[in-house]
Amino acid sequence: MKWLHFTVTKLTISLIIGILIGYYLTIPWRLSCAVFGGFFMVLCFCYWKARKQFIQTISFGLMAFFTMISLGIVIENFHQEKNHTSHFSHLATIETTQIQVHEVLKPNSYYDRYVGKVFSADAKAVSGKILMYVRKDSVSKPLHVDAILHTAIPFTEIKSALNPTNFDYKAYLNDRYIYHQLYLKSNEFIVAKNPPKTLYGYAALLRSTIHNRLKENNFKADELAVIEALLLGQRQQISKELQTNYANAGAIHILAISGLHVGILMFLLQFLLNPLKRYNYGKPLRLFLMLSILWSFAFISGLSASVVRAVTMFTAIVIATHFRRETNTLQVLTVSMFFLLLFKPHFLFDVGFQLSYAAVFAIVWLQPLWKKLWNPTSFLPKSFWSLLTVSFSAQLGVLPLSLYYFHQFPGLFFVANLTIIPVLGVILALGILVIVLAYFQLLPEFLSMLYRFIIQQMNVFVSWIASHDQFVIENISMSFYQMIACYVVLIGFAQYFHLPKGKQLKIALCSVLVCQGLWFFNRAKQNNTTASFTIFHQSKASIIAEQHGMNLQLFHNLDSIAFAKNYTINHQLHKTPNQVISVERLQNVFQVNDAYLLRIDSLGIYEIPTLQPTYLLLNHSPKVNLDRVIKTIQPSYIIADGSNYRSYVKRWKAAAEKQKIPFHYTGEKGFFSIILEE
Repeated sequence: MKWLHFTVTKLTISLIIGILIGYYLTIPWRLSCAVFGGFFMVLCFCYWKARKQFIQTISFGLMAFFTMISLGIVIENFHQEKNHTSHFSHLATIETTQIQVHEVLKPNSYYDRYVGKVFSADAKAVSGKILMYVRKDSVSKPLHVDAILHTAIPFTEIKSALNPTNFDYKAYLNDRYIYHQLYLKSNEFIVAKNPPKTLYGYAALLRSTIHNRLKENNFKADELAVIEALLLGQRQQISKELQTNYANAGAIHILAISGLHVGILMFLLQFLLNPLKRYNYGKPLRLFLMLSILWSFAFISGLSASVVRAVTMFTAIVIATHFRRETNTLQVLTVSMFFLLLFKPHFLFDVGFQLSYAAVFAIVWLQPLWKKLWNPTSFLPKSFWSLLTVSFSAQLGVLPLSLYYFHQFPGLFFVANLTIIPVLGVILALGILVIVLAYFQLLPEFLSMLYRFIIQQMNVFVSWIASHDQFVIENISMSFYQMIACYVVLIGFAQYFHLPKGKQLKIALCSVLVCQGLWFFNRAKQNNTTASFTIFHQSKASIIAEQHGMNLQLFHNLDSIAFAKNYTINHQLHKTPNQVISVERLQNVFQVNDAYLLRIDSLGIYEIPTLQPTYLLLNHSPKVNLDRVIKTIQPSYIIADGSNYRSYVKRWKAAAEKQKIPFHYTGEKGFFSIILEE
């Protein structure tokens, strides 16, 4: 592959290795800087020496490789905000803080949610991000970007996932350098008057003005949500139902600004600014205007990861085209990835970043193979075949990642893409015109009605596709090793079809063997899973699992509908393929190794002759005197799951501490697990 011989490709791979090392290993900041400095000095010496040698040696390449790895470690450490002494977490106590709203997140039923920047604590300048929840009530008003809050409420650390199979929101936020959260009521903070404005604030104000102008022109909620997602990069207003419809139709990428949207904008700008090339200094002015508009669009869209990577990629294309350099798409992609990771290393762990680059790499790499299969010359068959093959190539590129992260496959994705993508350019161009005219209050009624109709029909069409849920394959299990195995086979055979030679065929067949090896390794790892007895955290219900290798036994007290929809159970059922599963109702007594666990539910029955349980499980808020229960059965450990009232749990915890008995509440500490002896 010529792409692998590209210098920036090698540097990017080395940088990624360094970021991964710095992410998963705790390497002191000073040590990483010293190692990088040492490698850099040796690299400079090797470069000086290589210039004087007629026959080049491998030493310079190796030093460049290790220098970039060490740079990746330094960059990862530098971006970890906790490594900076100014981070507010280094303060022993904090009484008052000042927080500036940096980003408005999608609210839930009870709270408005924001990302804030802490810039002052007890009148000291500090730094750091925080997740804020502001309780909704009749008095509170939504906060805006750049609003400054004064509060004396203490921060709390973000909790890890309460169940082993749940999405780990703490890890997700840590990748965005957010480690603490703050819950506020409307009477627990003061909003400063006339706070200073930032670029983010001006962009948010512009988006808010556009939203209000469109609302004045009778755009409804779902139409507004789609327009803001398509053109402004804001998805907070999208309803759960609409988002599910686009996901099940395989068109969710349309609602996230990506290379497709920015590419259409770039071609539109090229068409509009082409007349400038006729004048003196017109070409530099054209380049300046194009880059300014592209990055202004990125700022207006909130500088989300998808927008930044798309604009970065097309910036490289625009610059290369301006200087009449040959634009190899794979090289441009690699350059954009290199600079993105250089300034934002945690983009590497962003799912959107991974899906986006996997899709574009697959399109660039696999699209020529489809043309070898059939390359029509007439316009309509050629357009249809191009759209179909681009869609299939992108889907093949993201399929292993999609199954690994989302565990579902939209079978009708090609229908949605073949229908929407051909008209998406018209929708975006018309949308930009509608937004500009609406902002200046010049939008004519007929244009407003036309655009509303187009968005309505797109939503209706997507909903119709999503309604055929028999084509949406759900609950597909895919482990990390299986995902890697799929990519190994995909890359091996794609390379063979590009260069159908004996050597490439051997590589393709070896990729199959590697795939089989990874699948067997994954199966062996699953078979060797430590046997465990687990009490999950579940609100208003109780779920217990007993795992022995590939045998899973589930105990619960949910009805059939709640059981089928339960997130924890579904992930437990499908995290391991081919496992033997049995489902039973909850028992009152469980044997755990050589000990027993007694469950006391709302009936409050706990006196069982000859039974001396080691573990006591309280669920569904039994009205018992825990001091009396402890005196009677003398348990060694007490567990309360999520089905209990918090007031009861608080009282039980105090009673257990008084008796010096360990107490575990799943709502605070997460699931409770006991390793079983085989």
